[in-house]
Amino acid sequence: MKSIVAYLCMLCFLVGLLSCGEKGEKLLLAGSGWSKIVIIDKKIQEIEWEYSLEKGWECNSASWTPDGNILFSYAKGVKLITMAGEELWNIPADAGSEFQTACVLDNGNYLVAECGHPAKIFEFSPKGEIIRETAYETGIEVPHAQFRHVNVDKDGNYLVPLFETADVRVIDIEGNLLRTIKMPGNMFCVSRLDNGNYVGACGDSHCYVEFNLESGEIVRTVNSGDIEGVEFCFVAQLLPTTGGGMYICNWQGHDPDVASRHVPQLIEIDRQGKIVWKINDSRNFGMISSISVVK
Repeated sequence: MKSIVAYLCMLCFLVGLLSCGEKGEKLLLAGSGWSKIVIIDKKIQEIEWEYSLEKGWECNSASWTPDGNILFSYAKGVKLITMAGEELWNIPADAGSEFQTACVLDNGNYLVAECGHPAKIFEFSPKGEIIRETAYETGIEVPHAQFRHVNVDKDGNYLVPLFETADVRVIDIEGNLLRTIKMPGNMFCVSRLDNGNYVGACGDSHCYVEFNLESGEIVRTVNSGDIEGVEFCFVAQLLPTTGGGMYICNWQGHDPDVASRHVPQLIEIDRQGKIVWKINDSRNFGMISSISVVK
């Protein structure tokens, strides 16, 4: 009976997802220090689905998959679950290591990355089968200080943004270092823009940058206060949108007083850098460091 109820709930959610009308786009949100992963209706900012996390699980990366499941890292592993909460597979981290990346590649496979010695970057099939494994030694002793979101560039090389050394390293699928780009702060993620440049989130430096990957030139820096109405805390995931806009996860775990200042946890800007949408609700939402669009 319990499983039947869960599947009926999933069915109702999917029917709502496909229906047009008053409701808006769905977003999958998570964050280090938040006790759950959620799906919200963007327009009305209400939680429509949630999955509870155990104490100590650190979820900095959660992604909606093309077949309607949820892929997420939780430090001690990476999981794929259904909307009903059924675990399809669960891959544990090595002792002393932690998973911090779980995203969907353009080819439909999954990119997951594990901080450790060495750090490991995997490409998995949706069934949880290892297609490729790349080992790379970051030179950073503490795994938690290594990285959060690993990504790929247009050539299929890995972009590894490093916390402790404040740089982005480009490595090939064999683990060879191709180039190092120095950044102004502890890096959380790197994402590709439609214009061919990349954006990098600079964490506790309270800024993000646009840069040319080949030359390493930083062409633009957006600091706290540059976007009207936004104070940057720890700048976490940056997710470019169609039309040249971007979601910015404004993670607040390093500032205990931020809630009293009514700083938004998540904002969306347009091509001109103006706010078009935001979440500023610490009562109903936790600290947000990961976003994925539900399609």
